[in-house]
Amino acid sequence: MQDLSAEGKSSTAGTWIPKGPSPAESPHMSEDFARVYELTGNRVTAPIAVEALRRVAPLRAGVRVLDIAAGAGALSIPAAHSGASVLAVDIAPGMVKLLSERLAPFPNAEARVMDGQALAIDDHSFDLAFSIIGVGIFSNWRAGLREQSRVLRPGGKACVATWKTLPGGGPFTVMARAMRSVFPEQTPPVPPDGFVTLSHPARFATELQAAGFVDVEVAEVDAVWQGPAGHAHLDELHKLHRYMAPYAALDDNDRRKVDKAILQIVEDYAVSGQIRIVSPVLIAVASTRS
Repeated sequence: MQDLSAEGKSSTAGTWIPKGPSPAESPHMSEDFARVYELTGNRVTAPIAVEALRRVAPLRAGVRVLDIAAGAGALSIPAAHSGASVLAVDIAPGMVKLLSERLAPFPNAEARVMDGQALAIDDHSFDLAFSIIGVGIFSNWRAGLREQSRVLRPGGKACVATWKTLPGGGPFTVMARAMRSVFPEQTPPVPPDGFVTLSHPARFATELQAAGFVDVEVAEVDAVWQGPAGHAHLDELHKLHRYMAPYAALDDNDRRKVDKAILQIVEDYAVSGQIRIVSPVLIAVASTRS
């Protein structure tokens, strides 16, 4: 996860994490947010992680895997199940505590608090390095790509996934539509530079090459988020919504307006009481020079 700060109600239409007094005190650093995200947002990153693992190579015991900006473990947990040696790193202590619990049964897997822009890892330490919806929203995302290249062995493989369109997928897409519907006069903030640059396949490939990668391949895939429709959607996403800065900044009356808009939007996706939201993702696979 990465810190995306909110400046106030009039400028938060596309900014999802509330601003704390300092990065260390930001709400998205907490254990509560990690557990909320695991049950809700992780549902949209998990299919991306599965596809990323499929595109890189079948994992096996002894393969050294690094998961950068690991979040709630959408990639590192299935990687650990394969028998690979896994290090999951994230800047949020809450996410790392959650992941440490989830990875505890696996003797060759661990989670550490670490900044993906400045990895405290020796050169050439890993066979595979992943960043699933992480590096593109780093403030210094080019440093993040260079670090991912640096810690890979010669001939190692990297996989980087990023959203192709703001604000991402699943419940974040629904909330963005609802906010635009209720507050059409608001202007969304400028999206992160890395998000914009890496949302174009050719630019994505160029940036990976500049970071030291070769044999770069970029593909577009669909990320699918599924969940209940109707009021069950609001009940399930209630806690996650309160971690979204635009919604968190509202008073109770405006939140009711947004909830009503969410119900109308969810109805557009509903089939037999369930919703299925498809969002485009770019997945890049590259190698380090042998």
